[in-house]
Amino acid sequence: MSTARSPWNIPGAILFSQGELSYEVDLSQGLVEEWAQSKLGERTTVAWERTSEKRLRQVIVRSLPATSDDPEALAKARARLREEARLAAHLHHPGIAQIFGIHEVQGALHIVSERVEGVSLNTLITYSLMRKAPYTPAFCLYVGAEVAGILHDAHSCTDERGAPLGIVHRDVSPTRIYLGTAGEVMLTDFACVRSLLSGRVTTTLPRPHGEVFYASPEALLGEEVDPRSDLFSLGLVLLELATGSHLYNTFTARPGELEKALTPELKEQVLGAAMTAMVANLPDHAEDCILRAATFSPQDVAELTEPLPLPLRSILRRVLQRRPEDRYLSAAVLEAELRVGLSMLEAPYGATEALEEGRHSRDGASMNRSVIEPTSDDAFPSSMVAEDDILSLGK
Repeated sequence: MSTARSPWNIPGAILFSQGELSYEVDLSQGLVEEWAQSKLGERTTVAWERTSEKRLRQVIVRSLPATSDDPEALAKARARLREEARLAAHLHHPGIAQIFGIHEVQGALHIVSERVEGVSLNTLITYSLMRKAPYTPAFCLYVGAEVAGILHDAHSCTDERGAPLGIVHRDVSPTRIYLGTAGEVMLTDFACVRSLLSGRVTTTLPRPHGEVFYASPEALLGEEVDPRSDLFSLGLVLLELATGSHLYNTFTARPGELEKALTPELKEQVLGAAMTAMVANLPDHAEDCILRAATFSPQDVAELTEPLPLPLRSILRRVLQRRPEDRYLSAAVLEAELRVGLSMLEAPYGATEALEEGRHSRDGASMNRSVIEPTSDDAFPSSMVAEDDILSLGK
């Protein structure tokens, strides 16, 4: 029987209990670790899964309340959470964070998932900004190949009858990719996935569903997305790791100058996408991303990647094409290209080397913690690094 009571005298708050297990937020330090809340009341926190005798493991718990001021939006959010849990049953790659279960307790809905140990690429990028030094091509090839392999597994998933699920992650970004404590690479959070899962929640607005700064041009402009959209997003992440720059914030032209480059048809599409962004309450910088996604040129990509050695340079130029049909055919093809690039290096590079490079970047950043600068005058600010993240790669 499920309860929401606090059955034991322990230094924490019990979020809910399920059978012999409970999920506890440690309050012994007076703070709730990594607690976030959305406008619908969705809460995300790190919790301990435990019995009455001991703690078993740390997990991530996302919770939705039973009621909200916007019942229709809450109902859709709850349906999406259930869909994410059902979809997780088909995702078995070791590089995908697991979902352990979904529980409804006194009307509130809780989804329990694996807590990935390590450091996010978002934090690693912040380290590089603090050090004013990007990551090596070897690091980028390694991380890219690992993520491409994970994406290929997700993209090729089938249901119980063997029918393709048509999965598109739609939120491949630095905050969703982790370098684990053994140098392994993990992709987290399939909450924004598009799939053909039966009974899925349909999308009413053609808009980006993840971090807009890493969305593909077709997602930003309200066009149909497919697995090649995830490849573009991965390309943006790798470009930032390798150069410290971003395709959507490297232009010196002002918005008015960029608008002059639009054809009448494209201008109408950009205006429509901007209106959709407003209706969908996307971040303020979404409009800039939409405009830049519509106006970047192959020359912009060439200039950003020019300092990089082959084959990373050629791979990024291929994957960062505006039209999906001009990119790699699939994540499997991209992974193969990245692994060929790894094999061409003078020395082997894998999990051990990536972990060491991450530690080196962390150590360099720890000596320059007051120095965080954007990659350009109009760059979006990076998140600050918490002390826990500084230490998360170990000694």
